[in-house]
Amino acid sequence: MEHPCYRCQASIEEGTTFCPHCGAPQIRVIPPEEDLPAPPPLPPSAPREVPPAAYSVGPGPGWTQGGAPYASQGSAIQWGLAWKGALLAGVGAAILTAIPFVSIGCCLWMLGAGVLSVAMYRKQVPGTLITPGMGMKLGALAGVIGFMVNAVVTVLSFALFRSNSDFRRAMQEQMEKQMANNPDPKAQAIVQHFMDWMGSPQGAATFVVLILLVLGVVFIAITAAGGALGASMSGRRREFR
Repeated sequence: MEHPCYRCQASIEEGTTFCPHCGAPQIRVIPPEEDLPAPPPLPPSAPREVPPAAYSVGPGPGWTQGGAPYASQGSAIQWGLAWKGALLAGVGAAILTAIPFVSIGCCLWMLGAGVLSVAMYRKQVPGTLITPGMGMKLGALAGVIGFMVNAVVTVLSFALFRSNSDFRRAMQEQMEKQMANNPDPKAQAIVQHFMDWMGSPQGAATFVVLILLVLGVVFIAITAAGGALGASMSGRRREFR
């Protein structure tokens, strides 16, 4: 089978690489588009263009999950929302530890304050994964607030009882009992010196400060442990869902 040369129009055999008359190459490259059939027309209801958001990978700023906005899984605590639950939990624990007879379970109230602060923060920021470290911070915040409230109550109670004559009489009787039970003159002198120191304004103020320091450490440590416990419990519930 012969075909004409595209340059000199001379007839040459099919498969010849170069024209024997003019030397023009006879290789012709056909673009792929020429071999492919045309795509069928789209129906009128089909979208003409796919928006970029439809095929984006990963959650973006406007991505939603189940119809609700996607919550960030970062480890930063939104303190503007956390202080409300910590305030309620801390004040509640402080009140319960100040009520007679109810204050017997003071450690339990402090632990519950940490758990409650985590639970209320989760309601404020739904979908956020709260780690035990974040729970300790939330619980410690509740402990600081509870300690401040309890410190005010403790100072007022001590000032009230110290100014009461019955309290002074009870302290004097307790001192006499301690001195009678220990006939050692040195021990009696130490007890007498301690009671005299407690009766002075400087001694009373120092005694109150020491009590508040111990109470603050206990309050914050137990509520932080309660916050870590609340975060661990919530994490386990998310795993079983």
